[in-house]
Amino acid sequence: MALVTNEEPEVAWEGDSIGYKEVGETFTTLVKSVKDDTKVISIEAGYGRGKTFFRKHWAEHLRQQDEVVIEIDAHLSDHSGDPVLTFIGALVDALPKGADQRRRVAFEKGKQIVGVLGRTVGGVLAKQGAGAIVDYLSDEFLENVDLEEAAEEQLEKFGDNLSKAAGSMIAAQITAERVRKKGLPAQMNALRDALTGESEESRVIVMVDELDRCHPDYAIAFLEAMKLVFAHKGFVFCLFVNDEYLEGLAAHRFGAMKAGERYLDKFIDIRLKLPDTDAVIAGAAEELFKGLSKASHLTPFGEGDEFTIERAARLAGELAPLSALSMRQIERVKLRVELALRCYPEQPLDYALLVWLAFRDACNVKGREGAEISGKALPISDRLPRFQLIPELAAEFSGKLKAAGGVSVRGFSNDPLVEQELIHKQYRERVQRAQKLLSDQFSGLGNLPSARFRCSSSRSQDWERVLLDLALYYIPEHENVLNALHRLEVAPEDNA
Repeated sequence: MALVTNEEPEVAWEGDSIGYKEVGETFTTLVKSVKDDTKVISIEAGYGRGKTFFRKHWAEHLRQQDEVVIEIDAHLSDHSGDPVLTFIGALVDALPKGADQRRRVAFEKGKQIVGVLGRTVGGVLAKQGAGAIVDYLSDEFLENVDLEEAAEEQLEKFGDNLSKAAGSMIAAQITAERVRKKGLPAQMNALRDALTGESEESRVIVMVDELDRCHPDYAIAFLEAMKLVFAHKGFVFCLFVNDEYLEGLAAHRFGAMKAGERYLDKFIDIRLKLPDTDAVIAGAAEELFKGLSKASHLTPFGEGDEFTIERAARLAGELAPLSALSMRQIERVKLRVELALRCYPEQPLDYALLVWLAFRDACNVKGREGAEISGKALPISDRLPRFQLIPELAAEFSGKLKAAGGVSVRGFSNDPLVEQELIHKQYRERVQRAQKLLSDQFSGLGNLPSARFRCSSSRSQDWERVLLDLALYYIPEHENVLNALHRLEVAPEDNA
């Protein structure tokens, strides 16, 4: 039976931070115009560009407009090997509760259609061979179709050189065409009427998602088989696809198309695309990194929003459009952080810092003041100021304080006599700068639990503990965590 998703949001467009609501409302106006005919519409977007998010929220929006919406996750039905079964099963499953008699009648008709149409045409298109058809012939098929007579009729036209298996394939295709013209229209009309209440103004909107995650043979068979289903009035089919991926599959399977032609144009009436803006990339990345919360155990580095997974996800959303990385590369960045969290479940970690470091490495950013990536500025201090808390900063500050005071800073707050001698204008200025730096750049770090610091009790002030102690190991230890498993990962062969 078909697998239909049931995870639609309760509120349409809830959480829409990338402006998909306006797009969905425009698409709604379009599908509402389909009444007496059928339309196949592709909703195209690249990998990770929010197709599934849009599909779920648009489906809920359409339901609130009293439209009948069927959602099919093609990837979940990949194992069936029979696209026709997926379609018919999804429609039957969506029949209103309590319509037991209609459900039974529809299901029995569906089994007949699938038994003939699905097994023959699905086998032909998926395997492209006469032997495949012979394998798919069932007892039901043989009882209802005079296969030998049909085969002999075709063999007379093509001569005696064709094998019996080839003749069987030709006969099977003839039978499938007969079913398509007589049996399938009646079945589709019955299902449409049962789903819409026989309203002449209503239509059934079938949304197909995750086709680009299916096995290549199944994806191609799915598209090819849909030709037999689409030509029935009152249905709108919306395919959520990565068009470049599917076109690549088709080119590998059938060879390059002629100039100006595209494989998907054979099946699709209207081709639309989701907007591909920085906001879309940012939103997709933020949603992706929210998944870090599913790690087995998490120990945040500090308290408050600044040290949550949500903060790390927002940072990923900020960095993604600046980085010029593809969504597949961004997904690898997320995987690197996720593996670090899984390998160090008990160690307190700054999730946002791990995200920044992973993006930094993916973009080959060096230094702490900022960088240019593909012509776009990536100002570190604007995105995560605490990234500047590096060991060199501790050494630099310690040296300046020593020079200003003339003695070791370590003894500064212990001996009142020394303290009185050293508190002069220059030293006070250095301390004031340190306090301001802590307030402006590292304020969240000043409120960390005492267990995060390794300094002696002599460093009692926040700026001392952060700038002279935490700075020594904060970045290096997070880099070690991030690299522990990453250095053993198999590097991708491409830069996609």
